[in-house]
Amino acid sequence: MRIKAFVGLLLIVIMITCLESRCRAEAAVKQPVYYKNKVIVLMYHHIDRKERGATISPERFGAQMLILKDHNYHVISIEQFADFMQNKAKVPSNAVVITFDDGYDSFERYAVPILKKYHFTATHFIVGASSDKQNAHTRHLNWYTMRKLKAEGFSFYSHTYNQHDYVQLDRRGHKKGAKLSNPIYLPDKWRVETREEYQARVIEDALLMEQRLKTELGNTYQMFAFPYGVFTPRSKQLVKKAGVTLFFTTRPGINKPGYDEVFRLNAGTPTLTGSKFLRMLQKYR
Repeated sequence: MRIKAFVGLLLIVIMITCLESRCRAEAAVKQPVYYKNKVIVLMYHHIDRKERGATISPERFGAQMLILKDHNYHVISIEQFADFMQNKAKVPSNAVVITFDDGYDSFERYAVPILKKYHFTATHFIVGASSDKQNAHTRHLNWYTMRKLKAEGFSFYSHTYNQHDYVQLDRRGHKKGAKLSNPIYLPDKWRVETREEYQARVIEDALLMEQRLKTELGNTYQMFAFPYGVFTPRSKQLVKKAGVTLFFTTRPGINKPGYDEVFRLNAGTPTLTGSKFLRMLQKYR
């Protein structure tokens, strides 16, 4: 009797195990796959209770993260993404990278707790001078905070050291443009930079920023987000001289391996409702 009871119990356990395995397999099959061997990169800037411009509320950001989770998007690190782009490393289906620009400390205050809730990671492209000098109107992340967040799985890369400005490009001030991508007007010399001066300025800034990231955070990857998304072939080549291998733009699209310029979708705008956010993602297959 004991043997029969044991055999019966064993059969029940086997049946339950098989049913559970079948249910898990069916559930896996039912998970939607929108795209494979491609990656969407999302772009954010500032998070604050008062929405405006490129600033969204914590509630809007949290709702977007929930949408990613509920719709089977898989958030990967930017380092995984770099290996995918440069070495064709494998990534999960529906892969997404979350990025922030400018280095605002609202990232730690609002974004990080929400990201941790969903076990997501993100990277932040920082302006080095703003972190070093804390001289901007909106408070920026300091190096101590970045070191702490890096130990928790977040990462930080270059948005220039001190080239994130729109500046005067001619003597009369009739023309303005992105500082990184243009020879600028030198008021103390009453003239525009020479080609040599422009190149030296951009290279020096890029080298300084990479040195700060290595010294403070121990970075081994070198990635760069263009201020305002503005760049020229020349400015890109100059930054490349500092060792940068992956460049993040503000152009929309989905990313495939083998390229060094990255498309990003602007998710950090107050006009983007939850349904619009999902439609934006699902445009890409």
